[in-house]
Amino acid sequence: MREVVLEGPVIRGLRIASGLNRDLNQKLNYTIRRQKPFFIEAGVPEFGHIWEGTINLSIAPKKFQILRPDHEVTCEWFPGVTETFWLVQARLVHNGRERLAYIYYPCPSPVKSHDDTVVEVLTEWVPNLQYGDQVSVHGRGDRITLRDGTSQ
Repeated sequence: MREVVLEGPVIRGLRIASGLNRDLNQKLNYTIRRQKPFFIEAGVPEFGHIWEGTINLSIAPKKFQILRPDHEVTCEWFPGVTETFWLVQARLVHNGRERLAYIYYPCPSPVKSHDDTVVEVLTEWVPNLQYGDQVSVHGRGDRITLRDGTSQ
């Protein structure tokens, strides 16, 4: 099976997934904590160990595309907010250590805040991970693909 490697620096997101956004008007803080029970109920393996925040990986100018998710979960994770999420099982590599990870993709929705040059990754807590660190995410080629950023 062909492997696709997405690699680049860790960048700062809006910090809504982790709940670290301090904007008191942001009612959607802690999104992963709110969604996690639905992913566990759907049978996503090892999800109980996943940290309740995303790692944002910039692959710009390239873009990724999910061809076939390993898991698709639709849930109303906040009153009035129903979304479908695709999860693709992968491996995150940081400083030579591999961890089980999932590419996390809120299907087209008004809540999604960036384009497909940013890969959102869910994994266990990664000690000493810093913005700017280079990481790679390894996934199956029948699940994800990588393309240059100029193609649609």
